[in-house]
Amino acid sequence: MMKRTLTAVALATVLAAPAFAQTATPPAASPSSMPPQSTTSSPSSASGATFVQNQQATDWRGSKLIGATVYGSDNSSIGEVNDLVLASDGKVSGVVIGVGGFLGVGEKNVAVPFEKLNVTRKADSAAIDKITVSFTKDELKNAPTFAYYEPASTSTTGANTTERPRGTAPMGGTTPSAPAR
Repeated sequence: MMKRTLTAVALATVLAAPAFAQTATPPAASPSSMPPQSTTSSPSSASGATFVQNQQATDWRGSKLIGATVYGSDNSSIGEVNDLVLASDGKVSGVVIGVGGFLGVGEKNVAVPFEKLNVTRKADSAAIDKITVSFTKDELKNAPTFAYYEPASTSTTGANTTERPRGTAPMGGTTPSAPAR
């Protein structure tokens, strides 16, 4: 009985240790009490690096864009945002839109430049109201399919990569005879 009690106490101590190590974060100040920010970054005294402090009204979060419905020039739904393609400079170089298909079956990915999207925000909200493009559903269905980058395979395994059970013939060959005993 004593062994079980000591084990339970030791286990409780180990599980509670991370909670004691956490530090309390100060409550965030309300936007009305904060002074307006003229820039989105500030220098760090330690390394001279800059950090983004807040999102501007003209900035969009990827988590809000991905999955959002995209509407065409005729105001009909043409697909949804499946992915964002970021360039090496950090800018969004393309928005991958899934068009066509039904419930993801037969869907085709088409990428359009971010600048071709017109994203509007709901009044007094961080949520997206609507994403529209000047393309029609047919134009996007006929657009070239977007291909994700796939690095070339560099491994080689030789000319004959198929394994076959011992004593079976290769395609078009004859079965090798068993050695004489």
